[in-house]
Amino acid sequence: MDLFAVPELAVQNFERLHGLRVTVHDLAGNLWPYLSPERFQHVHPLCQAVKVFHPKRCIDFGITQMRRQLPNQPDGRVQVCFAGLVEWVVPVFRRGGLMWVIFAGPRLAADDLRQAVRDPQPPPDRRVWPKGTPMPPKVGDEDAQVVLEALRQLAARLERWHAEREQSGTKAPERPPVRRDGFVDDFATRRAAIQRFVQMRHTAPVRLADLAEQLNLSESRAAHAVKEVCGKTFVEMLTEARLRTASGLLRHTNLDILDVALRSGFGDVSHFHRCFRTRFKSTPLKYRKQAEAPAP
Repeated sequence: MDLFAVPELAVQNFERLHGLRVTVHDLAGNLWPYLSPERFQHVHPLCQAVKVFHPKRCIDFGITQMRRQLPNQPDGRVQVCFAGLVEWVVPVFRRGGLMWVIFAGPRLAADDLRQAVRDPQPPPDRRVWPKGTPMPPKVGDEDAQVVLEALRQLAARLERWHAEREQSGTKAPERPPVRRDGFVDDFATRRAAIQRFVQMRHTAPVRLADLAEQLNLSESRAAHAVKEVCGKTFVEMLTEARLRTASGLLRHTNLDILDVALRSGFGDVSHFHRCFRTRFKSTPLKYRKQAEAPAP
């Protein structure tokens, strides 16, 4: 399996098996280039509806209280918000600090769901989502514990992947084996080498010629190899990686837009704006303001 594809595939497999949406709070910023930006925001319609009507309560229970309590709950927890929505939470710590918080949900709490952390505030007097909104299934204690263990396994897989990626990053890049015709010998090896190059180098000025040198190919052959094994051009892959990093910087830092562009690998802020609007249908500033809205 390609090293750089592991996080997205692992998350997709969990979601497919359990029918839940995974959201990641990436406090360290080391997952930004590897997961879709939408995975870093609570975008489930029910959560969005709760957030609209009760934003302060969402922040207090879903963020403030949770992060204060997680150091004493390293194995994670099942939590139920004031609106009755069930969410699974697993923290990942590194060097004594909180690196990621991985969420899955939502479900509704069944009567027999007792092993859960509940919002101490009383439920609101009125419904918090529009009438007719499709409701998720209810979950009881037994099934809730099964999902919690599965989410722990997902967190452990991502943690192992992060350690492997760091270890690979400390090694000097190796040129993959080549055939007599000049192409890298193995399809998977070719793709992994290209993905590794883009992920490791996308925040710096880099050209197709640099990749060609790494692959021991001419520029035209390198361009063909990228399209053949990755299904995208080198520029498309580079831009995608840079936009993922930029979206993370916009969500989690106070850097101005120029600094975000430069630190993501864009040398020209106008080009950054054009690429960002095409990908996210929003300006960087508007995207940041939307991301600052309270999350459950």
